[in-house]
Amino acid sequence: MMNFTEQYRQQFLTEEYYVNALNHYNESINLFIESDAFEDDEYNCGEASRWSLITATDLDILYLKYTAGQAIEEMIPLFEKVIEGYEKQAEALAIFHKSEKPSVIATQSATLNILGLAFLLNRNDLFARIHQLVNGEGERHSGEDEIINKFFKLNDPKHLTINEGKLFSLPYSSLCDVIDNVLIKNNKERALEHLDAYLSDWYQMNKHETWYNSHLDLENSSAYSGYWAFEAAALVYLLDLDDSVLHKYLFYPKDIVQWARSQKPSYEPNLDTQQYSIAAGEICPRSGYWFTVAKENSRQYFNEGDVFPDFKNSWGMVYWQFSGEE
Repeated sequence: MMNFTEQYRQQFLTEEYYVNALNHYNESINLFIESDAFEDDEYNCGEASRWSLITATDLDILYLKYTAGQAIEEMIPLFEKVIEGYEKQAEALAIFHKSEKPSVIATQSATLNILGLAFLLNRNDLFARIHQLVNGEGERHSGEDEIINKFFKLNDPKHLTINEGKLFSLPYSSLCDVIDNVLIKNNKERALEHLDAYLSDWYQMNKHETWYNSHLDLENSSAYSGYWAFEAAALVYLLDLDDSVLHKYLFYPKDIVQWARSQKPSYEPNLDTQQYSIAAGEICPRSGYWFTVAKENSRQYFNEGDVFPDFKNSWGMVYWQFSGEE
């Protein structure tokens, strides 16, 4: 039987801290469930607050157990609990406000981590539910910027392309470059360079997160549950990248990538069905037929290196989409 230090995935974690933090998290959830302190008033939905705290704590438990080296199979039911918790939060808000269920995964980093974990744990069946948690009920896409939209499209190439060039946080532009370099330019080497650069900045770009530097005060806090860039790991898995150059990063979760690859073959993108768009005035990355929805009968052949044209009096912004080689 391995001892704790042979099993953990980040060296900051001690066995004593792990046991105490896990007990604290579980006790907190029981308290949140049983407490009558979450009373609704005219301005506040207490039941939604209850489930927000429960869900955040369940996510902490998932991270903590992964950091401690627990089997990745154990993460799957924990991940389902997180999704169910978000759904209970959305349902409580809808009942309180007599409205459709709103978006409850509020930040870009949280959204990308949830999407990344869904891919890595092979839970693509949860994407319809996650889409509603990110965007709210209905057909809206208000919770998606370009990178979140691209993640949804990696699961479903028919997912609507929206918000090209719009990012809630600019550092995530590197992840857009990773995806485009594989799916459009067929250049995995360049994609890895972008991912390497992204991970080199990852910890510092999260300096405003509540968990930042939490490993420095394990004696007086339970805020540390592990630092993990699951969104980057998901792209390695989905785009079948050689991640050996990324193992140098403490927060790159290489174990879950290896596990995902052992479960089924890596995602194989079909370039002929991907709907990634290139704006007018930019260079064509691949020879073939392209079209734009901004103009009728626009399908035409472009050679790699050609500049995509713009149109006067078009229906909107002109973006060209790949339509095949024939």
